[in-house]
Parts: sequence; C-alpha cells; structure tokens
Amino acid sequence: MRYCIAASLGIAMLISFCFGCSSVPAGEKRVPQPIGLITFPGSWLKLREGRQRVVNSNVQYIVRKAPNELVIAVKQGFDADQYGQDLSDFPVKDSDYDYYSDNKFAVSLDGKFQTRNASESEWTNASKPVHSYHFLEAYNNPQFTEQGVMYKDRLYRKTGKSWGLRSALVSPNERWIAVFSFTATEMGQVLIPGFGGGGPKRGEAFLDLYDVYSGKKVAAHQARFGDSDPGDDPSSLFGSSVWIEDRFLIMPLRTDLEICFLAILPD
Repeated sequence: MRYCIAASLGIAMLISFCFGCSSVPAGEKRVPQPIGLITFPGSWLKLREGRQRVVNSNVQYIVRKAPNELVIAVKQGFDADQYGQDLSDFPVKDSDYDYYSDNKFAVSLDGKFQTRNASESEWTNASKPVHSYHFLEAYNNPQFTEQGVMYKDRLYRKTGKSWGLRSALVSPNERWIAVFSFTATEMGQVLIPGFGGGGPKRGEAFLDLYDVYSGKKVAAHQARFGDSDPGDDPSSLFGSSVWIEDRFLIMPLRTDLEICFLAILPD
C-alpha cells in the first residue's frame, strides 16, 4: 500500500511541477520583455583614406524610425552642448572628425530585439525622431542619495551600489525616468598619485525605469560592463544614453557602442 501511496504522490508532484513551470498560462499571450540586450552584428566603421576604420572618438547613437524597426548608426564627435536638449537632426560640422558611420543596423520593435544590417536607402527613408538628453548629474547634487534619486518629490531607487556622473535621464515629456547605477568588481590602477585613475573599469551595470506619473518601476535589467580591454568607465556609458521620443531608451554597455540596452515602453 505504501508503495502505491508513494507512487501517487510522485505523480502528483510531477504534474504540479509541470504546471508550475509553464511560463505562460493557457489562453494568455506572452508579454514582450520591455528591455533587450542588443549586440550589434559588427563594429561601427568609416572609410577613411581608403581604409575602413572603427568609429571610436566621442561616439553617440543616432536613430531613425522605420514602421517596425529602429535604424541605428553612430556619429563621431558628440557635442556636449547637446546635454539638456531635444534634437532630431545632427548635421556634420567637420568631415575630418565629425561624421556618421558608414554601416547602419536595424533592430525590431516586436519585443524580440532582432538585429540586421540596414541599407543606406533604409536609413535615408526613415524618419528623424526626437533624441533627448535631459540628464540629472549626481556630483554634488542633493537629489542623489544612497537609496536613489529624488525627482518631482518622489524617490526613484537605484539597484547598484554606486552612481556615475550622469545617473538619471528624464524622457522628453517627463513621462519616464531612467536610473543608472553600477557595482564595480575591478578598479583601474592609479599610475601617478594625485593625477586621476583608479576608477571603476569592470562590474555590473543596472538600468531601472520608472513611470514618473505613478512612481512605479516598470522595467529593470542588468549586465556586465568592462569586459573589453582595458575596461569601461560607467559614467561614460551612462552619459552616452539617449531617449528616443517618449518610447525608446538606449543605454550602451561598451564605450564603442557595440552592445547596449534597448527599452521599448508603451506608446
């Protein structure tokens, strides 16, 4: 009898386990993940003096909008005057330094975050959405505490242990706020005392997204930063982030912008 009871219990536990592991209940649709980890299919390149060179100096994302995709390039020569602004066009000022990458990549907006190479005509025909750079700076700013950042009389909590220089970014219509933080696992070497160096170079980067109207967290993600040699400064990563309209947030995870978070929020 006890063998029968044991067998029955085992079958019941197995059935319970199978139903418990079902990620989507019957009759319900899977909700797309609002934040994707994007690895672009290749380096950002520019043909210069007959040679393909990697675009790697003051690089920023420039995004155009197709019906079901974002078409993304990078532009060398970020202008610090753009902080605090909403912009839809980025004219080239100096072709010897300030230019777009030759290659462009498209990312799907269906929640699958699929990437592919995009053509120059797709880039040209896509619309130019607003890029927004309304950062809150943590340095000597009483809005930032050990717990989080105060904005519009609400505390938006961080996940990581530390802040970067620009550690919060508000969407253009103040609909959302992105909170950036990190936990360092490796620090850079101080070569000459008193002359800088020794900052974080590897660790975990955290993105927390909040609805400003309700104060509720709507999405979060984390990933390693600094795996490429010689590592990455999280402040540079956070400061290269951008809101695209009130719907899309891009946060790089490498200073060459080859890996990033892409958040897709409700229209």
